[in-house]
Amino acid sequence: MRSSQRSLRYGRTGAGIGATDRFFAMSDASQPQRFLAFQTDFGGWNNILMQFEIMVVMAWITGRTLVLPPAKPFYLLGEEPRLLEDFLDLNELRRQIPVLTAEEFVAFSKLGHETAADEKYHAYMHNHGYMPPWNGLENILLFPPDALQVRPELQARLAGPRQAKRQLVTISDEAEHCDLLYFPMTKQYRMFGVAECFYLFGDETLERQARTLLRDTIRFREDIIKLAERAINAPVLAGTQYSALHIRRGDFQYDQTQISANQILDHTAALLSPGQPIYIATDEIDSAFLDIFREQFTVVTFGGLPEEIVDNIPDHWCGIIETLICAAAPGRFIGTRLSTFSSRIATLRGHLSHTKGSDCEAIDSELHYTQPPLYGKTGGGLFARYWRTSEKQVDQLGETGIPWWLSKDPIWGRAYQACWAETED
Repeated sequence: MRSSQRSLRYGRTGAGIGATDRFFAMSDASQPQRFLAFQTDFGGWNNILMQFEIMVVMAWITGRTLVLPPAKPFYLLGEEPRLLEDFLDLNELRRQIPVLTAEEFVAFSKLGHETAADEKYHAYMHNHGYMPPWNGLENILLFPPDALQVRPELQARLAGPRQAKRQLVTISDEAEHCDLLYFPMTKQYRMFGVAECFYLFGDETLERQARTLLRDTIRFREDIIKLAERAINAPVLAGTQYSALHIRRGDFQYDQTQISANQILDHTAALLSPGQPIYIATDEIDSAFLDIFREQFTVVTFGGLPEEIVDNIPDHWCGIIETLICAAAPGRFIGTRLSTFSSRIATLRGHLSHTKGSDCEAIDSELHYTQPPLYGKTGGGLFARYWRTSEKQVDQLGETGIPWWLSKDPIWGRAYQACWAETED
């Protein structure tokens, strides 16, 4: 019998996918221990998380110990230096691949403890590591190098509307055999992107295992999960079929997404029911912006959660808590195009919806947005057609099922169904 308390648990925890055995099989026991290190992405939290996913898969397929970077301030999360461990539970990841913190690596390598500081740490990595000249958005990695010959159907993934300029790369002998593989954070060689879109696997089973690895091992800290579960089980949301909206405003650099509240409502009203509770996550500082929604729905925002919950959430966790509240919405989720915050929510909804026996099983995992497609004709064409609320009942143009190589959106700008629906279960 299910608990009356709604849960945010998804996928499999602790079961593993055989990755640890595979790691040791791929590692050359006759060689010294080999490492993979990286410099934290300069973007916001969800950009950092996307980079981390690429690094996790890279460490996994190359049989390396993953070394986490030292603390540094994260964009939009204040001036205090942060660690990935401040947000993520590493226990599940360590079941699959060896992981060291920066301090543990410094101690293991018998370096001076001061090397664990950000600048000195990365100076050491620059001087001692091999740095592949790759970019997560401009390259696609073939693994193994003959992946296209082994799986000819992969050729179709190189012919999409946004793939022509991306260059194919392989793991060179130097990258494969060096003791330290290092990915610095530079604009030219930025490893930001989507793991699903960066790797082309010659082995379809390995491809599915990589998705499962990311689903089951990159998880938020248990105390974050518990706070979010307290929020969704609070009286203001518990027992309701609330939907959720993410309205990105603030410093978001994409002008085409900066539309008025009236336009957002016009485009999304057919997805919602009058009077329905909706949780709105937004960085809009003008409270009056949401008045038009309050007139038609029961609006809940972060500040409207019970005080005893809000007061126990550190500022740097607020965004993750809102991510999880939106992900768990029993109704629909409507996100902002091009926002990695929205795409993370959509991916989590996919994982939750595909976890059998959970109280989030079969929730709507379709892609819905606060604005129409950013491509196509204006006026009486495609754009206008999907602006009319009477026709906005399902995801526009069947976007949920469009694979990354056929999508016209930037690869980082949306979630991909394969990440949650095509895993090794």
